Amino acid sequence: MTTHHSSLITHHSPWLHRWAVLTACATFILLLLGAIVTTFRVGMADPIWPTYPWHLLLVSWEEPRPGFLVEHSHRLAGYIVGCCVIVLAVGLWRNDRRLAYASGWYATDTNPKRKRGLGFRWLGVAALLGVIVQGLLGGFRVILDRYLGNNLALIHGCFAQLVFGMLVILAVLTSAPTFLPSSDPGVGGRRLARVSLATCFLVYLQIVFGALFRHTYSTWGQRGHLLTAFAVVAATAWVVKETFDLQVRDKRLKLAVVSLGALVIVQLVLGVEAWMVRMTAVDVAWQAVIRTSHVLVGSLIFAAALVTTLQAYRSVVSRRELGNDSRIGSESEPARIAVRQEEEVAV
Repeated sequence: MTTHHSSLITHHSPWLHRWAVLTACATFILLLLGAIVTTFRVGMADPIWPTYPWHLLLVSWEEPRPGFLVEHSHRLAGYIVGCCVIVLAVGLWRNDRRLAYASGWYATDTNPKRKRGLGFRWLGVAALLGVIVQGLLGGFRVILDRYLGNNLALIHGCFAQLVFGMLVILAVLTSAPTFLPSSDPGVGGRRLARVSLATCFLVYLQIVFGALFRHTYSTWGQRGHLLTAFAVVAATAWVVKETFDLQVRDKRLKLAVVSLGALVIVQLVLGVEAWMVRMTAVDVAWQAVIRTSHVLVGSLIFAAALVTTLQAYRSVVSRRELGNDSRIGSESEPARIAVRQEEEVAV
């Protein structure tokens, strides 16, 4: 009889996971270009929207200024991300049941029809809608600049982090699960998952305060960004402590936690440097590098916190259902057969 673990691996779709990772990486490049646009204040370099993705090929190369090129490169990256998300959403819709079973994010019982799991198809739809809304926010930021100023730019920047986070989540959820023999993590494992989740909220709150200061020069944004930095450092230290206290064996979870801690340290250095360059006469190009890097590392911290949270729930809290519940081994075959029948019907 096929075991539960081997059947999960059989139903895993590596191409869809790789595409999800590619989409998240493309979105990170989009964030990079958006950060450069904000750093150099070139969001209104072209007051016309919408434009074709190939707009730069239609204009004279003697006309556009550097800001014009950066802004349209940002728009082109947005089109590319949109196409990537469309493919991802279609793949998730067609492989919803298969992914729910293969990812290890659902528990099955003796009745294969009573499957409980994530709705991957709706996660894909949500990601697609998020990208569409983000594109509209970017366009409205251009055409309504006269009336709303930087307010829509602020919303556009904050919402971009949520879209990026959603795509990072999909990249994690579509990955193949790992199974390690482990005892019940108990209270410590649940605490690690909760602290990781709280860290995600704190990191995003700090990003919002940073965007508020970056777009509007608000003193409240500056104060909030600084104060939440202390909270993020404390929460990250707690996550690291809980991970090593539990002696977690999942390499993915340990890598995510170590990456989170390292990124927070780098972010502290960049934050201090960003503050220093504001107070001294430093080369403008170096100021732009520091500020843009500070924004991008913040996005990576948010992504690392999300990955840590998902892996904590997946590898610690849910392991009792995935690896230690003796019922699953005897019930995996009916569920596997049911999934195969559904795939045959779909074909």
